[in-house]
Parts: sequence; C-alpha cells; structure tokens
Amino acid sequence: MGVVGLAKNCGKTTTLNALIGAAAGRKIAIGITSGGRDGELCDAITGLPKPPINVPRGALIAMADFTIGRTSCQLEIVQRLGIHTTAGEIVIARARSSGQVEVIGCNRASDLVRAISQMQKLGAELTLVDGAAGRTFLASPDVVGAFVLAAGATLDTDARGIAEATRMAVHIFTLPPPSPAAASRARPAMESGTSLLNRAGGRVEALPWPTLLGREQRLVSMLDPGDLGLVCARAVGDGLLAALTSWLARRRPDSPAFTVVATDPSKIAAGDRTVQAFESAGGELRVLRKAHVVAVTANPSSPSGETLDPAGLVIEISKQVEEMPVFDIAAELSASGGVMR
Repeated sequence: MGVVGLAKNCGKTTTLNALIGAAAGRKIAIGITSGGRDGELCDAITGLPKPPINVPRGALIAMADFTIGRTSCQLEIVQRLGIHTTAGEIVIARARSSGQVEVIGCNRASDLVRAISQMQKLGAELTLVDGAAGRTFLASPDVVGAFVLAAGATLDTDARGIAEATRMAVHIFTLPPPSPAAASRARPAMESGTSLLNRAGGRVEALPWPTLLGREQRLVSMLDPGDLGLVCARAVGDGLLAALTSWLARRRPDSPAFTVVATDPSKIAAGDRTVQAFESAGGELRVLRKAHVVAVTANPSSPSGETLDPAGLVIEISKQVEEMPVFDIAAELSASGGVMR
C-alpha cells in the first residue's frame, strides 16, 4: 500500500504512522520503505519540522545505509540489494527494537518494485510505501496495489478548494479504461513504446516519434476532424493536453469524443486545470490500468500556521469523493458521503 501526499505537509507521514500502528496492533508483519526521503526531523527542502516514522520491533525497512546510524532503534541489516543512491546502497534492515527511523528509499520504480518484492520474500505481509512529493511513479499499480491519498490545507486556503483538488486527484488515479477494442489495440503498442492515432473509420496510424514531448503542435497539425483519439506510450503532459484542447475547441460540436489513452495514472503528468480544460472541451482521458484508492486523509493545518475546522474539512472532502472514507487521524474524525461517522 502506498501513501501519496498531494503536496508537501499534507500529513502523509502521520497517515503512514497510523497504518503502521494499526498493522502492528493486528500482529501483521510489515515492511516499510519510501519513494524518496522521509522521517527526517526537518524537511530537506522547506526546513519545516516533520514527524518521524515510528517502527515496531520486527519490522523490515528498505532504506539507504547512510541512514542506519540515524535511528533511535536497533537495526540489523539482513540483505543488501546492490541498488545505489546518493545516500548509499539500499539495504533491508530488521528492527530489533521499536523506535524511530529516517527512510531514504529507491528513486526509480523498478528499484522500488524489487525492494518491495525482497521484503515480501523475507516475511512482510503488508508493505507500506511513503510516497515523497513529486514521485509520480508511485501512482503506478505496478509498484503498489492500493493507495491512501493525503490532502491538506497546504493545497488551498479554504475547505472547498482542498476538496476540489482532492476530487481531481482521485479522478486521475481512478480514470476508467477504454473500450475493450481500444484496449486491445493500445496494449501491444504501449509495450513496444509506440504511440498511435485512432483515425476515423477505425484506421490506426503509428506515430514515428519515441515521445510526443516537443512535438505537440506537429501532432495536432496531423489531426482530422473525425479522428477518435490517441494512444500515448509515454507521459501525457500539459503541453499535449493543452494543444489538443485548442484543437477540440475548433471542431464541430457534433464531432465524436477524442480519447487519450495512457498506460496508468503515473503517466498523467498534467495539472488539474489542464485536465479539466481538456475534458470540458470534449476530450476523454483513459488508462489501461487504474490505481486502487481506498481512503483519503485530511490535514487541516498549513505550514503558515493557519488551521481550518477539522470536521468541516473532512465533511467537505467526503462530499467530493463519495465513494471512499475520509479521515482526520489527529482529530480522530471520519466522514463518508458528506456525513460524519
């Protein structure tokens, strides 16, 4: 399970600690790692204080060996993975006592998958991954099977804005798949790294470029009014969706929907406003494999010291993401569908 913060200081480490505590209380053997750097006393970028990661005795941690000596618990290295980062080699350590740790983990998806697999082989029944801000690869279902999204007051100045940002994040994480026929065409193309244009009349045209980055306008110049969509083998960025939005605005209102298909949510590298504009213009975003979001947590406090009403924030977010529960862990509140639980 991954914990993904929608921005810095949204409370994902607090969420991670709650999951660790719940698993330990149920005697579930856990593994812990990070898609970046977490658990340090102060944020390496902002300088703001951060909560440490609390680990129980027996937990496995995949971490850079540089941080082994920066813990309050006794750790035993049980396996070296041969994965090297700027903070040293990634090792799997077992906590011989409970305490607090700083975790610098893998910064590539393939390495993170390998670290998780090794912890599972060593006995971890549940692996928890702290997703550092900006590490979009954690949104891939190849890396983790389920997600908790952490939202907070650092996203906006009022509860409605935070709720809207959370709704968009859930929307992108859980985009639906294309039609079975479109998926069957898209899958082999993506596996070979080839992007496709779905032309009118069911024709398919392979694009000659390994990436569409920097070629957005050339792509749009190739489009015909009746074209049905695009299979994007790489990332779907702001530039691509913005160019397509401008093209969609020039089409006839009765034109067919234009669908952009990506591999999974980790490949959607466009901002909320760009996605909203594209969809409002008649575009559709689809993914071959969506992520499984199971809950949202809310942090009503911002780094500036301002605090929103905790109950009001939880309820507002839950109105926007009716399909899942919303928690404020520190205030011990939860809501679903706009109703406090």
